[in-house]
Parts: sequence; C-alpha cells; structure tokens
Amino acid sequence: MLNHHNEWVRSSAPAGRVSGFVGDSVFRDGRWGVGYFDGLRLDGALQPIYCLSHKRPIGFEGLIRPKDTLGQPISPGELFGRATNPEQRVHLDRICRAVHIHNFVELGLDEGWLFLNLNPNLFWTYKRDLRAFTMDLLDHFNLDPHRVVLEILEKSIPDEGLMGALVDHYHEKGCLVAIDDFGSGHANFDRIWRFRPDIVKLDQSIITNAMHNPQARRMVPGLVSLIHQAGALVLIEGIETHDQAMIALDAEADFVQGFYFGRPMSDLEDVNELKSDALYELGIRFRHHFHGEAQKQFAKIRFYLDLLQRWIGPIDSLTVLRANALEFAKESGVKRCFILDEFGHQNGPNMAVGHRSHFAHIAGGDGADWSRRTYYRRAIVRHGVPQVIGPYFSQPDASMCITLSMALPLDGVVWVFCADLEWSGSADMVVGENRFT
Repeated sequence: MLNHHNEWVRSSAPAGRVSGFVGDSVFRDGRWGVGYFDGLRLDGALQPIYCLSHKRPIGFEGLIRPKDTLGQPISPGELFGRATNPEQRVHLDRICRAVHIHNFVELGLDEGWLFLNLNPNLFWTYKRDLRAFTMDLLDHFNLDPHRVVLEILEKSIPDEGLMGALVDHYHEKGCLVAIDDFGSGHANFDRIWRFRPDIVKLDQSIITNAMHNPQARRMVPGLVSLIHQAGALVLIEGIETHDQAMIALDAEADFVQGFYFGRPMSDLEDVNELKSDALYELGIRFRHHFHGEAQKQFAKIRFYLDLLQRWIGPIDSLTVLRANALEFAKESGVKRCFILDEFGHQNGPNMAVGHRSHFAHIAGGDGADWSRRTYYRRAIVRHGVPQVIGPYFSQPDASMCITLSMALPLDGVVWVFCADLEWSGSADMVVGENRFT
C-alpha cells in the first residue's frame, strides 16, 4: 500500500484567481470534493493503478462521475456535451481538475501519482492561460508537480509542434507526461520519439484483441519492449479479466489498470482499504502457468532434439549429413532442413520445402547467405552443441518458426545443420544452448 500521513492539507498559495475559482467551484461532501456545472453534480472518482512488480497501487487516475438533478448518473460524454462554447469547456475542464486534485490530496498519501486527463483541444486557443492555471492549482492544493502525471489522448493531437511545446513545458515544471489510449487506431511511434513521454498507456483494444488473436497476443511483448527501448514505462489499461491480466504479466508491462484490479472509487474509506491480495494470487498463478507452458514447449522441442541425437554419431561426411537431413525433414512438424558452410552460406537446396508459393523466390537455396541469423552465429562458436532459436518470423514462408542448429566438424570442414520447425505457441521460448541431458 501507499504510505499515508494524517496532516490536514491546506493551501500555501496566496489568494488569487485560483483560490477564488476553487472556492466557487469545489464543495465538500464530508472530506470528498464535488463540483457543479449546468445544474449537474460532478463527483470525483479515483481508480487505482498498480505496479506489477511491487504488487501495490502506485497512483490513481481521476475520473468524473456526473449526476443529474435527481441524483441519477449520466455519461461523461453527455456532461461535456453541455459545454457548448470554448469558455464553458475551459471552465468545466478546470472544475474536473480541481475536484481530482482536491480528492487526491485528501487521501493523505505521502507518495504516489495522480493521473490527470488533459484536453489538448483546449490548449490551441488558451495554451498560456491553461498551462499557468494547472500549475496554480497544484500550488493552491500544495501538491508537488512531480506527483502528477498529465495524460494526453494520443488520437487528439492535431498540432504536433504545439503539443511538443506543451510536453516540454510540463516536463520543465516537474510533471510526468503520459500518452493515453496508444494503439486505439492512431498509434504513431514517431510521437513517442518526439514527445518523450514518461509513460505510454496501451489502449484496451490491444489487450482485447490479444485475447482472441494469437498473432496479436504474440505482438504484445514486442510492443512493450519497443516502448521500453524508446525510454517510456508501459501501462496496460482496460484489464477486466484474469486472462487479460496474465497477458499483461507475460508482456512485462510495468503498470496495470482496470476493473480486475480495482474500480473507480468515490469514497475515501474504500481507497484507504485497498489491498493487493489479488496481485499476489495472480503472481502465483502466473508462475504455475509459465512453468506449465514451458514444460509443454520443451516437451515438443525435446522430441526433435532426441531425434537429432540419434543420428549424430554415424555422421562422418557431408554426404551422410545430407542423407540424414533428408530423413529428418520427413518428420511431422519440420518445415525444412538445410546445411550451411562455415561462413553461413547455404550448401544445396532446402529439403522438404515448406514455404508458400508466394515466397518461393526468397525461400533460400544454394548460396543464400544466412550468416547474420542467430541460429548460425550461436552454432558456429559452439561446435557440437545443439541450439534452439526462436520463435521468430521466418523469411521463407512469412510465418513463425523455431530453428534447431548445430555445427559439426567433418574432415576438417565445419558444416551447420539447420531445421525449421512449425510453431504456433507463445513467443517466450528460451533461446540458447540445449544439451542432451
């Protein structure tokens, strides 16, 4: 859990436009702050965001829950639809931010982040005023900027030059910046490289697609890895089920958010009672799941390794190696076998060609140079030691495969036997040496 303190938080900022605005726009219902706009009551809710490694909440996203005059909930879309001109939209946006900051401060946390949504469209006309007003709000509530993550909706960035200046401004002020809903149809890695966000929130559609599409599921770890290499942390949002949470764990995401871990809460006591038992249980289940999947994967590979072991001994020439490779290629699940010389050049044609006709002209063959492939590079420095490489995307048939490889010195010349195997499992196979033990 995040650590709490019991001090009553008061404003340290001098009276001014922010103090007057807050006094007129944010009211207490007990300790919880609420706002009012166009006759609607604006309750604030905080949804926890969890760190998968530490198994505890590391922040909360502020969400508005509007109610009509009868106390019935209405959608945020209907609320913002009532702001019919730019001035009203700015005023409503300020009320929402003030409510969230007030409630977050009232939690009495001495660590953790508040995630605040920004409406970039408001900044095109009011950029100077809105930038200053946000920082003034933080001053008013005595909230350090380094505890604030400003979320910018990825698909609502029409002016990238101005957006870059906005991100730079908030970075200079000490805030963190997140790109929200990345991958919802406008995913653009150029924006990650240009804006240098601290956190990228992957849209719920990514985790939803991964549930039903094996190809999409294999891509999630790579997507997370690519964002990490760009220098940003990854938060997967919209997680509602155990299976979705397992995908997030498998992908090595940093943070998670969604109903599975915690719903938006509008009561301070609910927030204070947050527990992370579900994450501990999830971690145990994931370890069992990973162990089981790894056993299945290696059992499948072991069949081919044992087969390879049986015909290693009699090989004393390239002719015998080629004859045995032809027999190996007849096994179910083997796409093709081929032999490389010590420089990584293919010697002779593929055996048991398994490529689709569309890719016949790039499927390899006599003289093809595979020296840059991991299966060659690992085998050539470890003669006689079988290597298992993959899964990876295979050029000959444009599909996923695993390659077995082993370098064999024969009559003073080194040859590398390679076999491509069909693969439709997960993308987390261990790559490296596999001894016959």
